[in-house]
Amino acid sequence: MKILKIYDPDTSGSIDTTAELDQFLNNLDKCTVKVDRLDLSQDPEAYTQEPVAGLLKEKGADALPLVMIDDEVISIGEYPDLGKLTGLLQTSKLPFGMPDCSACRGCD
Repeated sequence: MKILKIYDPDTSGSIDTTAELDQFLNNLDKCTVKVDRLDLSQDPEAYTQEPVAGLLKEKGADALPLVMIDDEVISIGEYPDLGKLTGLLQTSKLPFGMPDCSACRGCD
């Protein structure tokens, strides 16, 4: 199982601009990819672990968002392209415009 960790910047009081990413994450197979989405304002202790702490010390807030797969940093300062993320996660090609399937009961 792959582990995807997304260290978001402090999003308290801001408008969520990651709707496409959220939709992508909701459509991932929960049996093959575990997603840990962390928010600086809600999970500050998670940002004190390496390599996150070192990157924050080096780059400051510009290091966020930080994205890792299986403890390997794949993106610093921006969310990765969804096509790239699909390849790195070795998931089947997911249609990006697909509706949220997190409560799926099968397609008609």
